[in-house]
Amino acid sequence: MSVPDPQPHTPAPAAPAPPAGPHTEAVLSVGQERLWFLDQFEPGDPAYNIPLVLRFTGPLHEEALSAALDAVTARHEALRSRFPAVDGRPYVVVDPPAPVPLDRVDLRDQPDADVLARIAEFTNRPFDLAQGPPLRAALLRTGEHAYTFCLVVHHIAADGWSLGLLRSELAALYSAHRTGTAAELAEPGSYLAHAAGERAWLDGPEAAAALDHWRQLLHAAPPLALPLEHPRPETPSSLGAYHTRVLHGLGGAVESFARARRLTPFMVLAAAYQALLHRCTGQDDFCVGVPTAARTTVDSERTVGYFSSTLVLRADFTAAPSFDTLLRRLRGDWLRALTHGRVPFERLTEELRHNRDTGRTPVFQTLLTVHTQSGGALGEHRFADLVCAEGDGGHTAAKFELGLDIRPDGDDLHAVFGHRTDLLGAEQVAQLAARFETLLRAALAAPDTPVHRLPLLGADEEARCRAEATGPALAAHPPTVLAAIDRAAERVPGAPAVVGPDESLTRAELAAAGRELAARLLARGVRRGDLVAFCLPRGPRPVVAMLAAWRVGAGYLALDPEYPGARLDFMLRDSGAAVLLTADGAPVDGIDTGIPVLSVTPGPVDPADPAGPLPGPGTEAGPDDPAYVIYTSGSTGTPKGVLVPHRALAARVAWMREGYGPTGADRVLHSASLSFDTSAEEIFPALAAGAVLVTARPGAALADQLAEPYAAGITVLDLPTPYWHHLVADLDETPWPDTLRLLVLGADQVRPEAVAAWRARFGDTVRLINSYGPTETSIIATTADLGAGDERRRPPIGRPIGGTTLAVLDRAGSPVPPGTPGELVIGGAGVGDGYLGRPGATARSFVPDPDGPPGARRYRTGDRVRRRADGQLEFLGRLDGQVKVRGFRVEPGEVEVALAALPSVAEAVVSVRGDRLTAHVVPAPAQDAPDPARLRAELAAVLPPHLVPDTWAVLDRLPLGPNGKVDRAALPDPGPASLIRPAFVPPRTEAEELVADIWRQVLGTGPVGARDDFFDLGGHSLLATRVIARVRASADLTVPLRTLFTHRTCAAFAEAVEAALLAEIDALSDADAEELLAAQDALEGTRPRS
Repeated sequence: MSVPDPQPHTPAPAAPAPPAGPHTEAVLSVGQERLWFLDQFEPGDPAYNIPLVLRFTGPLHEEALSAALDAVTARHEALRSRFPAVDGRPYVVVDPPAPVPLDRVDLRDQPDADVLARIAEFTNRPFDLAQGPPLRAALLRTGEHAYTFCLVVHHIAADGWSLGLLRSELAALYSAHRTGTAAELAEPGSYLAHAAGERAWLDGPEAAAALDHWRQLLHAAPPLALPLEHPRPETPSSLGAYHTRVLHGLGGAVESFARARRLTPFMVLAAAYQALLHRCTGQDDFCVGVPTAARTTVDSERTVGYFSSTLVLRADFTAAPSFDTLLRRLRGDWLRALTHGRVPFERLTEELRHNRDTGRTPVFQTLLTVHTQSGGALGEHRFADLVCAEGDGGHTAAKFELGLDIRPDGDDLHAVFGHRTDLLGAEQVAQLAARFETLLRAALAAPDTPVHRLPLLGADEEARCRAEATGPALAAHPPTVLAAIDRAAERVPGAPAVVGPDESLTRAELAAAGRELAARLLARGVRRGDLVAFCLPRGPRPVVAMLAAWRVGAGYLALDPEYPGARLDFMLRDSGAAVLLTADGAPVDGIDTGIPVLSVTPGPVDPADPAGPLPGPGTEAGPDDPAYVIYTSGSTGTPKGVLVPHRALAARVAWMREGYGPTGADRVLHSASLSFDTSAEEIFPALAAGAVLVTARPGAALADQLAEPYAAGITVLDLPTPYWHHLVADLDETPWPDTLRLLVLGADQVRPEAVAAWRARFGDTVRLINSYGPTETSIIATTADLGAGDERRRPPIGRPIGGTTLAVLDRAGSPVPPGTPGELVIGGAGVGDGYLGRPGATARSFVPDPDGPPGARRYRTGDRVRRRADGQLEFLGRLDGQVKVRGFRVEPGEVEVALAALPSVAEAVVSVRGDRLTAHVVPAPAQDAPDPARLRAELAAVLPPHLVPDTWAVLDRLPLGPNGKVDRAALPDPGPASLIRPAFVPPRTEAEELVADIWRQVLGTGPVGARDDFFDLGGHSLLATRVIARVRASADLTVPLRTLFTHRTCAAFAEAVEAALLAEIDALSDADAEELLAAQDALEGTRPRS
């Protein structure tokens, strides 16, 4: 159950006192108040039902059991309490003792499954806290002398300790009744006195000091980001499931280990659980909740009631501690927590103001419960001559995303992992349980080992991970792409090879032109290992230049004519290129390097510059020679040249021929800039397979290009993902060829709604591939075929392609388990040779490959990924994209994904400007410019508050660089005026006036405007319940409490109230509707105005 927290910080008018009555009335404890609110927020949620199931064998005396139940209820105030409310403020009524109904059901002829289902239904049935009582009981007869007794108590009246008391007192009273003696039971204390004393203590100086400790400890604590199997829903569910793992022999081992270090078993198990969460999330900083009995007096120890509280342990793995270091730190943390542990957790959440995220529990999202040996002593209590065993209550609700309950059983430990089923799958949780055991055993055996190096995976899972990290073996292929292209030309020399708007070349003509230019390069002194630069528009001639460079053993450097002259000049100087090819041999404006310039096309023979002899086979490039250099942006602002050798390019093209399947029947559009390696993906597989390469007209939009007659019949497209998103926004604007069979995407995260739109148009007729790969690993390293499943969740970047290995590593360079975020490191045949002239940068990024042959290296991408349960990788953003905003760690990519999922947003980019998170959004097609305040409210429903942007800019489209990626540097500065500070707009409708009046009364504030946010005005969860109560009283209309959290502005909430009223009217007969509307008119006439 994930909801906001009560926030009683803003002064408000006093609520009316509880009405006088014949019963005992009092205030709730802080914990009870929280549970009452949760019940209002999610009525009927059984998450806080506590079952006690006892299985009896023997001659059960039913009346004795019923009498014992009545006596126990009479002894304890909490079991006779109910919780009505006035004006949305609850109070406690303790009713006098009365017989407790005991449902008796004969199930002797029913199968065990039906009995279990009956128990589960009884356990999960909701309570009405206002009517009471907060307990119910049933006795199921399952055999001649077999019974199951079910007692269910709401958490508002009991806790785990209370169950032990209930069982022991029931046993004593039942036995006394059977033997005709008096049960010797100590008089319990008063829970009402406890609640009053708690509130008095909270007003004192000791509580203030304790609260200050917790405020400092938990400031800016991030939520736990578990590797979820399912997307986080906007409305969380409390449906849960449980997985039990018996840790054989670990009970005694943990106890001995703890005793030797003067620790408690709890400390050892808590450290192991923190280590598990660190390893499985990749987070260094997170919180774990730990429940405590919080019974500090003898009276409280013998009183049934909700005394328990929760302490918080904040993990810190930033210094890569060993398990022993972690233990020492945790011991200190736990002792400090106990010192300040009298503060109710509910008051702590009030102080921390965790009230914005309805999708997560506040402060922590996981709970660890460790039972002691004495906690299992319930079995010592005897029910006279009956054999009694505790049973499963079938309670399936989950309060937290993940919980671990550990109970000793002799020399073993029973570890029960509970989880929300809307977030985590059963198999995933079973894997977590297995990893916990593996890690715990390893930590006990070698506590000096750094936590990040403790083994986590079992042998089977480790083998599966190794298999998923390795691409298929490559088939035998030519050592260079040039050799493959020559073979294709020899097979059908007269077939077209490159077709452009102004020139076309057959395979034979392409080969001849390349040899002619190679001869002239040799004559100019170009030799093996040199670089040949060219600055040419797209067309056949750049391809001629590439092949000519290879024929003399040189690599090529493509310069985009659209680049500024200063950038081109830098690239030429930095690369040390031997020659520059241009269309006519003329110099390029802005380039002043003194480099020789040569025409790419042959001209009249110049006696002073004769062409040399045609190059022979001995001059051609080999596998280790440079194929090309491509410059990428550097983090320092200085571009770096990536050197890709022929062996790497040949391996990539060999896989592309297998993976993409080009043939002589294909026509592949070449539209990418020659300065980016996407152009290599377009050109070389096509030429090696004998396909036709159709070069796009420089500067032409795709729609115009596809309409060109010479470009008819295109079968393969390779597009940057952001550009494809633009095209998908209006599919009919592009004349997609009927012949299209393959579309390859890359360069950015694919949006699922774009996949859905594409597939709605093309279905499975066009293969849609998402590719990923840095320039440093030769174009691509992973691919994923996108299908129907990718329309509903974040599309993956896929699996390793042939000849490629992948590793997902933590900060210390250790492998992380599936589901855990880490840095993607790529090895295999496609890894480049490094950065040209930058040995330091090369050494940092191209690191030794421990799994490769001697001398092999792998590339650290700096990209953050995780491996899904199906083995595919999911891209999560850049590691260096993580930033801190006001003390919180922020991954802008997470916010971008959430924004893109909103129906009014087509694209979004999130960045940090100063101390604020800034969002640039593009409206969805056929949508007006979205209101930033509304977007902010929608995001607040699915993201923690620190991930909701402060400033906003709405753009017609995102600026794209020449590579088709978003140009973040070109994003406009929204400026201070874009801060979400809505101007005051008075209420405009009757419903808005009604809501504004109620808010003003409840908040004790001045005038309320239509755009005002309830929570920004100081509202909190408990005040929200008063708003709902007053809406009910004013309009005779029941609006769910959750509505105020999802419709936070006055206008939005008023609209929701009107919608609820209309829905109620639609369900009425005509006569009833007229009567209701007349009543509403009367109400409007008498309601006071602001």
